[in-house]
Amino acid sequence: MLKRERLDQIMKMVTEENFISVADLAKSLQVSEMTIRRDLDELSKSGKVIRLHGGAQAISSQDGVERSFQQKRGIHIQEKQEIAKIAASLVHDGDTIYVGPGTTLETMVADLKQENLRIVTNSLPVFKAARENPHNYELILVGGSYRRVSGTFYGALSNNELDAMNYDQAFVGVNGISDAALLTADIEEGQTQSIGLRNSQRRIIVADMYKFNHRDFYQFYNLYDIDELVTNPQVSPDILEYYRQYTSIRTSI
Repeated sequence: MLKRERLDQIMKMVTEENFISVADLAKSLQVSEMTIRRDLDELSKSGKVIRLHGGAQAISSQDGVERSFQQKRGIHIQEKQEIAKIAASLVHDGDTIYVGPGTTLETMVADLKQENLRIVTNSLPVFKAARENPHNYELILVGGSYRRVSGTFYGALSNNELDAMNYDQAFVGVNGISDAALLTADIEEGQTQSIGLRNSQRRIIVADMYKFNHRDFYQFYNLYDIDELVTNPQVSPDILEYYRQYTSIRTSI
């Protein structure tokens, strides 16, 4: 197989699988893993794939249809659990925290073990996960217009309530990160999350490794204004180095 044909085949497989390992590519194309690594490095430098530890991820533009929070619960479960634990470790006893919508953040509040927390959220699924936590935390669910696809309250009522409160830390998820842009699918939902971030002393983005170099419809915040980005340790060193020009990145507890 000629190199050009091999690169085309790699692109096809990465696109179909979204993420594929070096070992699987080498086995399928019957070449060495070293050859695959060189091919992936070349494709990454040309902006055609995202190079991750152990493989590569497809570069996708804005999704045509937004997945519901129920659908998202079944995607990248291990990666979400990993960063949820890291994010949970950043909470301190006695904190008041704002927690935005997202399946990773549902896992995060379920993992919390600190004492005397006040948790404010505009996400019904996050609220339910926090309610099931065995610790007797003070929970505040902010109301407003309800967006079924994400299980989130948003709009003027939500914004006014969130804007009247102050938080020690804010934990917010994203649909994508592209350069300094933090992106989500809905304008009003993004505006509501930005208030939670703005009113917090410390701003933390929780994003699994598949969110890098991924675009979505609406930029709701700037990575420059974030104190810390929590992500998976499997992210390639090149991507980590690039995004560390914007903010601090944490990949372990």
